[in-house]
Amino acid sequence: MNKINKGVPNVFLSTALMLLLAGFLQSGVLLYIEYKQVPADLSQLLQLFSCIFLVIVVFVYTRKKMPIESMGIKKEHFLSHYLLGLLLGFITLSGALLITMLFQGATFLGFALNDVLLWILFFIGFMIQGFEEELLCRGFMMAGLKKEMSVFAAMMVNSLFFAALHWANPGISILALLNLFLAGLSFSAMAVYFDDLWVASGAHSMWNFAQGNIYGILVSGMSMGPTLFRFELKGMDFISGGNFGLEGGIGVFFIELLTLLVFVFLWKRKKSLSDHVA
Repeated sequence: MNKINKGVPNVFLSTALMLLLAGFLQSGVLLYIEYKQVPADLSQLLQLFSCIFLVIVVFVYTRKKMPIESMGIKKEHFLSHYLLGLLLGFITLSGALLITMLFQGATFLGFALNDVLLWILFFIGFMIQGFEEELLCRGFMMAGLKKEMSVFAAMMVNSLFFAALHWANPGISILALLNLFLAGLSFSAMAVYFDDLWVASGAHSMWNFAQGNIYGILVSGMSMGPTLFRFELKGMDFISGGNFGLEGGIGVFFIELLTLLVFVFLWKRKKSLSDHVA
């Protein structure tokens, strides 16, 4: 009990400190954007790339405290797992959009891409942003919490924290917070099942990129640069997601729940086979 009482607050204190340090560095980017009156697309792109500050802070802060392998940063299966994550992110987000359309909460408006280079840069930006959040929540936080509590409890706690990170986003709602919590659990389940961060990072990055830059939908309440297609969310907020975007609607709820159940099943099956062999 003493170990839990001491260890858990230390994980949260370290996480808060890293966020503060990265926030201080990112504030310089925000000041530059404000001072130079940077156009909207470039401003969003700079904010995505500034996520690299938190990645650097986490690596520097944990350099002598935690091996990077313990946070899921492993060379083995890196490329195949990351590509699998990209595919999962695209399939699950597309599935959520399809469900929303079936409930008449979204309408296709047409093709919209007019700047391919900027579109590619946004993909790179979301690669950084997705990895940043996975490194902090499923890498550092979950790895630290697993030393103090069960894997299930560590998944729950880091997913609650992940959802809380978005509480001030435009258009946030109770359903959006629930969906973000389920998304955190889904990413956590991926990290546990594959024993690294790469599938979760790829899925997270593609999920956001597909929303903002493939389907032209708000990403957690925010518009994000050029898009390949344009979709309009409409109707009741609990179906369409309202001003928060797709993540505030029932399509994402069903998809995240299904994703979580699939990975829980796969993890239990993997554990059962491992126990049988042992």
